[in-house]
Amino acid sequence: MSCDNNSIDSSQETRLVVQALKIERLEEKQEELRERLKIVEKWVIGAAAVLAAGVTLIGFATNISKAYL
Repeated sequence: MSCDNNSIDSSQETRLVVQALKIERLEEKQEELRERLKIVEKWVIGAAAVLAAGVTLIGFATNISKAYL
């Protein structure tokens, strides 16, 4: 029985195909998660901007009210 180092048997080929399909599915899932992360980042940035504006307005309002006291 001769053994060639470059040849693969059918079970190894099947495992390679299965692994390739798993990698493909994981890459698709990773892209989906990246898209979802972009959406969450936009929400967080928007919420931070609203909070910063609110804190600034409250700061101005308290300073103005202190000026009249």
